[in-house]
Amino acid sequence: MDKYRVLINNEKVILRIVFEKNGKIDNFFVYKPDFGPQIGNIYKGKIEKVLPGLNSAFINIGEMKSGFLQFDTKDFYVLYDEFEELPFESRILSPENEILVQICKPGEREKSPKVSENIVLPGRYFVFLPNLKIQKISRKIEDRKERNRLFKIFRNAIGGKYGFIIRTASKWKSEDIIYKEIRQILNIWKKIKRDYKKHKAPYLLWKELPVYLRIIRDYVDENCVRVEVDDEFIFSQVEKYINFLIPELKGKIFLYKNKVPIFIYYDLENEIENFISKKVFLPSGGHLIIEKGETLTSIDVNTGRAEDENVEETVLRTNLEAADEIPRQIRCRNISGIIIIDFINMKKEDKKQVFKKFITNLSFDKAKFNILFTSNLGILGLTREKNDYSIYDLLLEDCELCNGIGLRKNIESVFLEIKKRIFEILNLKSYNYKLEIELSRDLYEFIFKNQLFKNLVFSDRIELKVNLNFKKGEFKIEEKL
Repeated sequence: MDKYRVLINNEKVILRIVFEKNGKIDNFFVYKPDFGPQIGNIYKGKIEKVLPGLNSAFINIGEMKSGFLQFDTKDFYVLYDEFEELPFESRILSPENEILVQICKPGEREKSPKVSENIVLPGRYFVFLPNLKIQKISRKIEDRKERNRLFKIFRNAIGGKYGFIIRTASKWKSEDIIYKEIRQILNIWKKIKRDYKKHKAPYLLWKELPVYLRIIRDYVDENCVRVEVDDEFIFSQVEKYINFLIPELKGKIFLYKNKVPIFIYYDLENEIENFISKKVFLPSGGHLIIEKGETLTSIDVNTGRAEDENVEETVLRTNLEAADEIPRQIRCRNISGIIIIDFINMKKEDKKQVFKKFITNLSFDKAKFNILFTSNLGILGLTREKNDYSIYDLLLEDCELCNGIGLRKNIESVFLEIKKRIFEILNLKSYNYKLEIELSRDLYEFIFKNQLFKNLVFSDRIELKVNLNFKKGEFKIEEKL
């Protein structure tokens, strides 16, 4: 496996995490405080409304939006007098009943977040399933002796009452480290049960780890050579977590102290910008057109101008480059739902080569996917599970000028662009140069409210002014001697 490094950037209003491999961003995560309830949070909820025809209910979890709960198909919930017959082993639940649920999928626009009664407590080395008796082990652990050793450890510690899934990260790990995490998660579950009895619904019983610790837990492995963090508090939290559970990462955590912002210093901002662009260029001159819809995303592969070249070679090369780039774009943008990819039409033998490469690259994705179909014209359809908010949710917003038909950068994205432009200009100028930045009212208030330029290295060379004539998110930078 290729080596990689992890860079964590905290801008107060937005937190971004990059996995950099071979000089390119291999994975990208974004988090905005108070954007929405975090996936994995566990609540004592109260049934608000039941939809018998859909075998589902809305659950008040104390957040802005109620959770949407789809009941198991074997259950039927009788709520009103006109339903007299009860199926065997059914439960009767009605509004105001309390229920233990966990957010399993994020909401989107007007949709509520999805919740489940099947509680999942993920750890670094295993996933704890207190409501199920499933006991499994990762298929990637192939050594029979190691599989038996791990099953013995977990069954001794957890027994047959609860379920668990042993994760790949547990391979060859010492019993002490594994037992340490088992004890930690069993104690969390005991506390959740105690608090469920003590508190009235709606109540948050357990909050998933902060995103930076969750990413370390779920994504970082022995191939990571360096983790750099530009925030002292986050650095201390990451270091503490690693010292507790991940000994192989000790000595690889560093606090970034340079005054130039970390993503600007490592020249990553332009590549991040690429992830919100509709058009993505390929190395040989071709490009992708990525269009996100409500439930379907289309990706179109196009050749660039290829004069005096063999057409079939150009098509194959462009499609192979797309087979490398598209899985990365899907992963970094966190695109979910139905995805339709239109490769350039090619020969049958070339199609097999391109599709094989695409599926191989897609297999590095931790999200579950399912290939729906491939066509003779080079069209490939797949689905990808929704496991968190997408970059479209977090970094873009509807444009009010076109009634939501198009998208534009939201206020956090515009701020990051301004910051990038400041460093691009002033890094090349003498100290005598200053910048006058005119801002729309919303940008001006946002920057001052959050004190975003308070400790900026160039703050003494920047003058901010509000321009009441500017549209929302508009700014203008002028250089002055």
